[in-house]
Amino acid sequence: MTTFFIFLWTTLIFASIFWYGFLVFYVGIKAGREIRELTATLSKRD
Repeated sequence: MTTFFIFLWTTLIFASIFWYGFLVFYVGIKAGREIRELTATLSKRD
């Protein structure tokens, strides 16, 4: 029974690390695009 719990918690920990990493890169890419568009829009203003 303890082997099952070790496997379960190990899987949950690695899945959480993967999910957090995915969100960091996803939000970072989206924010980078938005900042680029914002600076382009602001530089076009008179």
